[in-house]
Amino acid sequence: MLTIFLTGASGFIGQALLKKLLARQYRLICYVRSTEARNRVEGLGGIAWQFELDKPKDLEAQLKQCDVVIHAAGLLELGSTPAEFASANIELTRILLKAAQAAAVKKFIYLSAASVVMHAPQDLFDLDETAPLTRRAELPYSFSKARAEELVLSAASTSFQTVALRPAFVWGPNDAIERIIGPAIKTGKFAWFDYGSYLFSTCYVENLCAAVLLAMNHEVVGQALYISDGEPATFKEFMIARLQAGGFQAPRWSMPKSLAWALAHFAETGWAYLPLVGKPPLVREMVRLMGYAFTLNITAARRQLNYVPPYSIAEGMAEIKVSLENLRTATST
Repeated sequence: MLTIFLTGASGFIGQALLKKLLARQYRLICYVRSTEARNRVEGLGGIAWQFELDKPKDLEAQLKQCDVVIHAAGLLELGSTPAEFASANIELTRILLKAAQAAAVKKFIYLSAASVVMHAPQDLFDLDETAPLTRRAELPYSFSKARAEELVLSAASTSFQTVALRPAFVWGPNDAIERIIGPAIKTGKFAWFDYGSYLFSTCYVENLCAAVLLAMNHEVVGQALYISDGEPATFKEFMIARLQAGGFQAPRWSMPKSLAWALAHFAETGWAYLPLVGKPPLVREMVRLMGYAFTLNITAARRQLNYVPPYSIAEGMAEIKVSLENLRTATST
């Protein structure tokens, strides 16, 4: 039986991966950091395991029984500090890579992000993997994911296969739209940027899971690959469909993205220099991630992994509606 070491198993993407891999009868050892995460993982049938980052030998011993590492953990909470992103996204990756190499793990699959190639605020179309990685300080999440990806790809060898999957905006049941954006719309705290009238690539979480399974079974060494739902939609078309699938209303107002960028910069400055509580309500990275055209070319994934998105956007939306209906039925009985 194939044994997989999975990080991020209690998160949105990790939960979907855990369910998919357990359904394939793989043995899953999942790195967790809390009792809540442990209970969630064990409730699904995974093996929960905790370790201290300053005890790499314990990690190395655990990885010696594993064939594959799937590194899905990471910090995405926009408004976090560069140091927080560096610790969660870069240093954890560095520790895992070193331990996996010492334990002679055969394959390391890293869930990167398509935004690692975002730079100045501008539209980007039909990007392939030759686009340069970002080094923009005002995009600390994307910057940290780019640096972690560099570590992963540079560690590749004939005996240690590494691959970085770069999904576009990942969506599905219990995603950020359902947990954060939908509720924000209800309180008037979310608006369109330029009415959302620009093309945008997305990635249904089940399509991403399919790509991970393909990466496990194909020889890909030291490469990054974009993963998406295929043909892009306009951001507004996609968001309205996703909000409706979750029972939310669409935003009623819009602001120019140039104004949003300026307001975000102002908010970041205020939170950096004043004793304000929490995180800024708007940051430049949010505007960059969601306010500009961004489409991907997935030819390399089709060629290297034989990747074809199993779900269309419409099929993914239908699955979400079924999932929510099943949840309502279960909670009412």
